[in-house]
Amino acid sequence: MFEKFYWLILCIFNVQQEQKCRLNTRIHFGEPLPIILRNGVLLEPNDGNGNVELNYGESMILSCEGAGTIYHPSATQSVSTASIICGGGDNFKNDEWLGSPATFSSFRCSLPPNYFSQRTNRTCFEGNQIVEVGYRVQNQFYPVYESCFNHETLYPVYSKYTQKPYNALYQTKVDRPFFIDDGNYGSVPVNTLFSPKGQRNAVAQLVGYIIDTYITQYQLLSRGHLAAKTDFVFAFGERATFHYVNCAPQWTGFNGGNWNTLEVDLRNHIHVAGYDTIIYTGTYGVTKLLNHSNRRVDLYLYTDVNNNPIIPVPEYFYKVVYEPRTKRGIAFVGINNPYYNRSEAQELFFCRDICRDNNFRWLSWHPNNAEEGYTFCCTVQDFRNTIRHLPDFEVLDILT
Repeated sequence: MFEKFYWLILCIFNVQQEQKCRLNTRIHFGEPLPIILRNGVLLEPNDGNGNVELNYGESMILSCEGAGTIYHPSATQSVSTASIICGGGDNFKNDEWLGSPATFSSFRCSLPPNYFSQRTNRTCFEGNQIVEVGYRVQNQFYPVYESCFNHETLYPVYSKYTQKPYNALYQTKVDRPFFIDDGNYGSVPVNTLFSPKGQRNAVAQLVGYIIDTYITQYQLLSRGHLAAKTDFVFAFGERATFHYVNCAPQWTGFNGGNWNTLEVDLRNHIHVAGYDTIIYTGTYGVTKLLNHSNRRVDLYLYTDVNNNPIIPVPEYFYKVVYEPRTKRGIAFVGINNPYYNRSEAQELFFCRDICRDNNFRWLSWHPNNAEEGYTFCCTVQDFRNTIRHLPDFEVLDILT
């Protein structure tokens, strides 16, 4: 009798397991991907390997609001926002607008949904306003990340977002959209200023006729992400990073060199180590070049109507990684200037470089390569002694 009861329970369990829906970020998510909500928030995987698991009958909301209607071969109605219900495996259903069980990977929007910024009532470093970037669905705003943004000098202090093990398994083949301003730069022509021609003209006004010494086919200024595109797991998160509140002028050698290496290595290390982190990626200071008179000049992209320089080219880009559960953290810092020699760059190291320690063998950057960007690491406390941008949080040890 007990044996029959045992096998009955086991069969029920196996049926329930088979009825679950299992989706993977690298397999089942197509493009243009709708915005996807689960339990009132933007969708996240259930585990560190990019898998989304739902119980049979559990629902999610898809939205192509502002980007046409939801496309699927089984759709019986044109809807821009609707729910889908797990039918087992990768099949979903909803009799109100879908016919036969619908394979998840075929859900599409006509165009990628639009992302927006929203100024909040919250403040950050020196009273700057926190701006959230995300999506609106049925008059509700769903943030992807937040930016501490200085609206006077028009530079991002930092972007704040989470990084979890599943972020290493981000959705691939997501097209890069255009950067948007969304009103945060007022009347300043930010698109023009950040273009290759605009940046060259801005630097030329500061350094004079030796501009070709600095702006070359190998080194020029780019739109440097703070939170990277592939720091987010789904297409709607990746697209939202293309916002000027998440961007600062960055030399291309650094952008594609040590900064990119840090982004890739960190995602992979967080995946392997199983960390659940909060990241602050920001900028600090104004970098300098020698002009035609052999004087060092600060680099800015624009001068406002009151003759104040705005949109600085940062001296530093940084990434502070904090794990709240263990209260451990670390700060990675890069110098955004390929024209400093090694001694000049080392004078800008404002802490003891702890990344020379053997505990950071996972980090494959080239810290003494000028073209890729000089780099170093600090304890969070040492970092705070120079760069005071961060909100208060307790750090008990180094996150290795």
